[in-house]
Amino acid sequence: MESRASDASALKRARPLTLAALTLLLFGCSGEHDAHDKAASAAETSATVTKEAAADGESGPAALGLEPEMFAEGAIVGEVETVDCTLSGGTQTTCYQFRVAGAPADPQTSPEGPFCPPNIHSGEEEGGTWMDGEGTLYQVDGEFIKNLATLYKDKEWQMYDVNTGEITVIDGARGCEVAGNPNPIEGFDNFCLECPLEELGGGIEKTVVIPKVPVPAAEPTSLAGRSNTGVALNGVLFGPPAPLELILSSHTLGVLDDCGAHANPHEGYHYHTATGCSEIGIQEDGHSPMIGYALDGYAIYAREDKDGNIPADLDECGGESDPVRGYHYHASAPGVNQIFGCFMGEKGHFLDEEGGERPPQGPPGE
Repeated sequence: MESRASDASALKRARPLTLAALTLLLFGCSGEHDAHDKAASAAETSATVTKEAAADGESGPAALGLEPEMFAEGAIVGEVETVDCTLSGGTQTTCYQFRVAGAPADPQTSPEGPFCPPNIHSGEEEGGTWMDGEGTLYQVDGEFIKNLATLYKDKEWQMYDVNTGEITVIDGARGCEVAGNPNPIEGFDNFCLECPLEELGGGIEKTVVIPKVPVPAAEPTSLAGRSNTGVALNGVLFGPPAPLELILSSHTLGVLDDCGAHANPHEGYHYHTATGCSEIGIQEDGHSPMIGYALDGYAIYAREDKDGNIPADLDECGGESDPVRGYHYHASAPGVNQIFGCFMGEKGHFLDEEGGERPPQGPPGE
């Protein structure tokens, strides 16, 4: 397979020249205690400054925390409310409660799709992306589908008709049905799955409750699980790490688009990795742009600054602190299967996920 250079700032990713078996892990939080102590101290200092600034009525850079005006027009549906709330660590505080559109409010710069290529001869413009969980984001063109058995060293992969080259794609209304159903599909054991936004009424709105002022947690919290991890500035959800091992074991691909997103009927359209979309919060000092907020209220910024530099001293959650932005996260590398590393603060929640378990979901539509 032809090799193309990998570049974190590009949407089209490389395939390695030598294909080896991939270890697909669900990334959580790990690291040395001193790294956490350092980060927690920075986060706590930032939160203290924010509280003092809020008490003094300041609204400049010192007043850290969630700023609803940072969201793109159309990303928030209805009004932003201020409510009393209890965070994941038991802290009672004040939160913003608002409803996000669940679809890109900036479709020209953050377009949905494409997902599955139709034929093994299809070019990269006809397909989306797929990640290995360790930092490689593959371009899902026809060649990628053709070589799945080689990539994963598993001869059971056969997602296309050997006579016509046509790829087995389940899409439309049925694609969304399959995305939300864990049961096997009779007659199919290799397929590419896509659930377009048009089949979901243009998006699934979600109500989120996020602390106005982040509260540092006693210990960092893993992203692993089924709960969404935050909201992008364009109104799209940040999803949890996808269960890659489970998906691949069923010989399916719930392909992501070039923005690192796909959809299912329970969570709608959501990001699993950051590839350069929703970079709306441009920073005047050249710092990487903001892309959204984590559920704990800390802002998330893109991986690279305007000069293509990557921060060197991030903590285990992908965070750092500076005088302008206080404590904040930076997006993980594309292909790592997470938006950021872990939660350094106590989390808010989605109202839609309260009071019961999420509907069961199978491997393809996670």
